[in-house]
Amino acid sequence: MRRSAPLVSVLLPVRDALPYLRSSLDSLWRQSLADFEVVAVDDGSTDGSGEALERAAADEPRLRVLHTSPRGVPRALNRALAHARGRFIARHDADDLSHRDRLRLQVEHLVGSVGTDVLGCRMRLFPAAEVGAGMRRYARWHNTLLRHEEMAHERWVESPLAHATAMMRREVLERAGGWRERGWPEDLDLWMRLFARGARFAKLERTLYAWRQHPASATRRNPAFSPGRFLALRLHYLGRDFLARRPGPVALIGTGRSGARWGSSLRAQGATVVYVEARSPQALFGRGGTARAGPGSTPGPPLVLVFGAAPARARWREALRAQGLSELQDFVFVA
Repeated sequence: MRRSAPLVSVLLPVRDALPYLRSSLDSLWRQSLADFEVVAVDDGSTDGSGEALERAAADEPRLRVLHTSPRGVPRALNRALAHARGRFIARHDADDLSHRDRLRLQVEHLVGSVGTDVLGCRMRLFPAAEVGAGMRRYARWHNTLLRHEEMAHERWVESPLAHATAMMRREVLERAGGWRERGWPEDLDLWMRLFARGARFAKLERTLYAWRQHPASATRRNPAFSPGRFLALRLHYLGRDFLARRPGPVALIGTGRSGARWGSSLRAQGATVVYVEARSPQALFGRGGTARAGPGSTPGPPLVLVFGAAPARARWREALRAQGLSELQDFVFVA
């Protein structure tokens, strides 16, 4: 007899994850929500991960295993989605751990909050010896972004929602076309498309996901996550979703090498850029908040501000709003 469809389908791409696979799966089997399936795609593993998945499936009926040649995470996820039966689609990576209440709490939120389409949670990094300074900064920033507006405003800075923490409404994901292989980070590419389509994001305050750090992880070794490809992604969606709606010269505000890099990159895309070097809002507007006239003043929207530090963005955001400017309409932040 065919089993009824589960409430949640957890999509699990696997590529040479044997050292971590058992503990990762065990964290799913311990979930306080029982009504889920795991659709695992062995994406051309050569370390025995595929065989380990088959052995695990023999003991756990909620695990379904698919095997493919090595095609990459976006295609593996789309293959898993095509075989998934759940109402909600969750992500989980083969080297990470989910808190036992993760799926239950995310389902409860999505059922009770019909306006939320994509739901993450706070996460932690482990083991401590493998966590670099950059990832620590990312985790702190990620865990402060809980509301939709916070994530939408920061999406050209970094990925505002860690991919594997997400649970999504199936119909929203399918309408967006699932994941795409563009040679850049597939998670931020999906978030950009969902934001543009009006999907609503949220993040649970609890820390319900543990992201393992190790030298062989995709974020360290996959060329799609290189700074150049990440910049290409942001430039593409900046042009499509912001600059295309505000034709005319771009006022680029920033300092140092980051500002110069964005200036040259935008010009290479065909934009007319007026570069304004300013470290603080006071340097541009004065302490009284009145825009200065003459050389060095901003010509007005669209404004692209290049500031990597969150406190700097907060100061500029307050000053620009005091000028009557609206984020995502008149100005955006990049890093």
